[in-house]
Amino acid sequence: MRVRPLSSESYLNQVRVSRRLAPASMWIKGANVLNVYTKEWIRAHVVTAGERIAYVGEKDPVVDEHTEIMDASGKYLVPGYMEPHAHPFQWYNPYTLADFALKRGTTTLVSDTLMLMNLPFEQIEGIMESLSAHPVKQFFWGRLDPQTGKDHPRFSKEGLSRMLEHPLVVQGGELTSWSGVLTEDENLLFGLKATRDLGKRMEGHHPGASVETLNIAASAGITACHEGITAEDLLHRLRMGMYATLRHSSIRPDLPDLVKGWLALGLPWSNRMMLTSDGSTPPMHRNGLMDGTIRVAIEAGMPPEEAYVMASLNPAVYYGLEAEIGGIAPGRLADMLLLSEKDNPTPVMVIANGQLAARNDELLVPTVQGEWDKVHFPPVDVLDAQSSAEWFRLRPHDDKTPVLSMQNAVITRLEMESLPIDEEGYVSIDHDSELAFIASVDPVGVRRTLAVLHGYGSNLEGLASSYTASGEWIIIGRNPQAMADALDRVRELGGGVVLIDAGKVVCECPLPLAGKFSDAPMEEVIGMAENLTQKLREKGHVHLDPLYSILFFTATHLPYARLTSDGIIDVKSGKLLVSSLPLT
Repeated sequence: MRVRPLSSESYLNQVRVSRRLAPASMWIKGANVLNVYTKEWIRAHVVTAGERIAYVGEKDPVVDEHTEIMDASGKYLVPGYMEPHAHPFQWYNPYTLADFALKRGTTTLVSDTLMLMNLPFEQIEGIMESLSAHPVKQFFWGRLDPQTGKDHPRFSKEGLSRMLEHPLVVQGGELTSWSGVLTEDENLLFGLKATRDLGKRMEGHHPGASVETLNIAASAGITACHEGITAEDLLHRLRMGMYATLRHSSIRPDLPDLVKGWLALGLPWSNRMMLTSDGSTPPMHRNGLMDGTIRVAIEAGMPPEEAYVMASLNPAVYYGLEAEIGGIAPGRLADMLLLSEKDNPTPVMVIANGQLAARNDELLVPTVQGEWDKVHFPPVDVLDAQSSAEWFRLRPHDDKTPVLSMQNAVITRLEMESLPIDEEGYVSIDHDSELAFIASVDPVGVRRTLAVLHGYGSNLEGLASSYTASGEWIIIGRNPQAMADALDRVRELGGGVVLIDAGKVVCECPLPLAGKFSDAPMEEVIGMAENLTQKLREKGHVHLDPLYSILFFTATHLPYARLTSDGIIDVKSGKLLVSSLPLT
């Protein structure tokens, strides 16, 4: 399959340039070129014809007045990086992420589409296809489950087939409904089988999985998993015939331990290993995208050659794209990065599709902007009523109050506890500054689910967010009126996150696209998210990523207790533990 079209004229010119019968488009002179196929550095000339590489070797090409000549003596040339597991809706969006990726040397993304699933398919298709004009190549996943615990029309057999059959969709998944496999959910199993019938890859999601569970997953069609937490986890996945993706993300910064653990095992690095930043929230991207991930791997002890191969050739092979991308070799698309040092993966120069696309973190070519005014997301706010402090006042049931305790950034456990009651019969948390009320509000179903939360911070007055996995609103705080005020401000913004302290808004982060992401440039979004994160740290938040915590309080693919529009559920059993209440 061609990643980018190649006309007969361009093909013939490419062959002629390689034969030194026609002038080169670009001549990169004397670089130390990483041959990812042999994992060796070779001093060579690299010559392009249009978008593609025509020659790699010692001979000088034919040139004319149009040939762009670059002296790369003493520099290092590596293939453009590939992110095999992007979540492009963590406040940013696929267009702004692609711009940022290009500046930092990531020239191919394989991206999640979950946040688009409430759109008509024609609009999803339009977004995917419009991104084909971006210098960064972007492919997509076809999700098999909505990750909310609710039925969704997009995940019917017909809807799954339509998405999976699209040529830009190269994999199914990631599979987050493991219970659906075990209960033999008809639509889910259909999607798993259809993905493999189409010859496409199937991404798993199996943190802490035993060998027995991995056997079932591989039998069901899983071909890769990014959830290895230890070196032994990686080994188990490889032994099952899966690709093992080494992750370094804002909620799972596991890469140093994975590298050191693998070195301790004394095993050779596998060509079935890949690297991913796994959809980190904006603050982590201050360190880049795949360039930052590669840097972490090298600093942990991975040989640079292995790290570059895991971020280029290996994912290209995995997705069946290695004849087009993933290496510096004749016939491949000319995606190349010039590095100042071989162990410094942030490029000083980025070449994409044969064009000088970025230099020193500055874009040099036009990209593609999202036409979001043509996209019709469901409205963030369908309520007529103003937010009320009464929504966030909690009465005990049989003298017990549901208390969600954060085990880490994204895992919560539920205990029913006896807490003090005020004179009006409401739960009081005045005795413990570490406690806060938490509510999920379903504006469509007009329901609210309430609990006490432990572990998000100290003396948190009011925080509200439309940025959630389920589309419901999350509100956290000790002061019900501040919680209501924060939610009202989110609604005025058309979506986002708002923090109130000492009776005033101290931070607001507009996310006007579906209430979950922004069209602002990546640098602006990073700064906005860093500001909120810092203010939450000042309030005592100790977990890895307070933004992912907000996102996942309503995500039903994670243990143990989750907030839903029906109430608090136990994910493993599916049992409703605490019922929701009307929003009155």
